[in-house]
Amino acid sequence: MRLKSIFITLIAAVLVGCSTITAQPAATDLPAPIQVTVTPSLTLPPTQTPVPPTPTPDYIDSVCSPLENFTLADLNNIITQPYKTPRPKNDDGHHGVDFAFYRMNDIVGIEGLPVDAALPGQVVTVLNDKNPYGYALIIETPLDELAPDLAAALALPDVQPTVVPDPRVNCPASGELTFTLSETERSVYILYAHLKDLPIVQVGDQVSCGQQIGLVGNSGQSSNAHLHFETRVGPSGARFESMAYYTLQSTEAERYNYCVWRVSNLFELFDPMILLSTQD
Repeated sequence: MRLKSIFITLIAAVLVGCSTITAQPAATDLPAPIQVTVTPSLTLPPTQTPVPPTPTPDYIDSVCSPLENFTLADLNNIITQPYKTPRPKNDDGHHGVDFAFYRMNDIVGIEGLPVDAALPGQVVTVLNDKNPYGYALIIETPLDELAPDLAAALALPDVQPTVVPDPRVNCPASGELTFTLSETERSVYILYAHLKDLPIVQVGDQVSCGQQIGLVGNSGQSSNAHLHFETRVGPSGARFESMAYYTLQSTEAERYNYCVWRVSNLFELFDPMILLSTQD
């Protein structure tokens, strides 16, 4: 009996041991290894945004003859009245230079000869046959648009104080401009006077160097056909609606404008031949 009991106990132990054995999967049951492809990263330098080149300003670097078919050098041969600086506070001297001839090359008489713009700019004043300038116009060219070499060649005067006209000039005691002048910017103003008719350009027009603006005439206070060419430097923004003097037909406003332009020294004269000789 004892041996039988031991045998049964041994069998039971064997069975219990077998029940705790875990079957191992066959080698063929293992999943295939995962293949991982690693692509090395490429580090690129940061892209530089291209900086556009600084544009070169379109400076005005040349002067054109104010008379068609005449070079700048030719003008010295047809001056009939040169520039003469007026006395301070007075309206004497000669504020510009006059060009005229009776016969030049194949041209007989200057009247009707096309007048061209000597500098590009904006038409700021047109005079409708007003004494003494007759049919005339003023073109403004800002100083900061001139090439440095050209501006230096002009040797323009520094800003000078304005003056009270001499009482003998009989300027209006008071008046008011209809435009606002710049406190910081200056311009060159060129007046073309004694034209044959109204200019062929209007206030506000932009004109180019050498563009025709009118015809030589004998209007205003003039005894013979000629071009009166007058140059000044002053604050930017002048827009004279009209100006007139030495005639009973002139208005108070026209006389005031004339005195501001001619006598006050706000718009300072310089010899026009300095401008017209810069290309020699």
